[in-house]
Amino acid sequence: MSIKGKSSARRVLIAALVAAACSGCSLVPKEEEPLKPPLVKPVKENYEVAEVKTGTVIKKISGVATVESTNVKNHEFVGVSGKIQEILVRTDTPVKKGDPLIVLDPGDSAIVQKEKERDYEQAEYNLDQAKQTQDPTKMKIRLMELEIAKLRLDDARKAVEGKTLRAQMDGIVTYVETAAKPGDTVQPNKTYVIVSDPNAVRLVYSSANTSDMLEVQAGMPVEVTIKDKKLEGKVVQSPSNTPPTDNKQLAEKYAKTIFMDVPNPPPGMTLGSSADINIVTRKKDNVLIVPPRAISQYLGRTYVKVLDGESIKEVDVEKGLETPNGIEIVKGLKEGQKLILQ
Repeated sequence: MSIKGKSSARRVLIAALVAAACSGCSLVPKEEEPLKPPLVKPVKENYEVAEVKTGTVIKKISGVATVESTNVKNHEFVGVSGKIQEILVRTDTPVKKGDPLIVLDPGDSAIVQKEKERDYEQAEYNLDQAKQTQDPTKMKIRLMELEIAKLRLDDARKAVEGKTLRAQMDGIVTYVETAAKPGDTVQPNKTYVIVSDPNAVRLVYSSANTSDMLEVQAGMPVEVTIKDKKLEGKVVQSPSNTPPTDNKQLAEKYAKTIFMDVPNPPPGMTLGSSADINIVTRKKDNVLIVPPRAISQYLGRTYVKVLDGESIKEVDVEKGLETPNGIEIVKGLKEGQKLILQ
């Protein structure tokens, strides 16, 4: 083959190889580029925000007080024993002075009284007989016998009378020992009945929150609401000015109780009824106030979270007067700042 023919054959072969290569490429799919992730804007977090404001902060004690009497008599059996025969009164029973409240079984005391009445009658008869003799000695002896019989009769009558517990004053029964029942043996010096004067009343409020109660002072005004009627009262005794007492139970009551007087009490202010009370213990005007939920505390640190544009920063603060509705801030903030609530 001539040189020209070889050259022509070589070109044909190269063309065939190129065609085959191109043909082979068409059989393999072209690899696609990976898709870029879509652009997502971050969700802006929503905060509950409150603004630092200037205003008045008021600390007060609010609650429900009970009407009780300032004149009460505790009734108990003194120097008398026996079993209960009958309980004649119950709570809210009106009584007059001398009315029987509880009667004990008289037992032998009734028989003893009859015997002493007989002895007294006999002594009177003997004295009359002696008078007829006109014998001074006999008359003197019979008179002494009569006096002795009278003393013994008086003692017997007191023993029988002691078996009846009687009201010491006019009033209303405000307490009867609920556990007492006929057949029970009475315990000496135990209060079984309390009689109260319904015309001498006051309000009583008790709370276990002793720190707040100690802020109440005698003489403080009290806003009283009874059946939607507003009245003005006054604190007459509080835990801060309790009278000294050796009675442990009474001392414990005084430590958590406020007593209030209401001049000219209305008809609705009856024993056992209730009244809403409000006593302002502290008040400050023109101070910075934040909601209690804005305050955080950790390891002795007191701080708030201040929202400043898109940023949040923690700021240490100093608290003043604290109430359920707002807390005074004396240092660390200024009016208008926005705080994130917890």
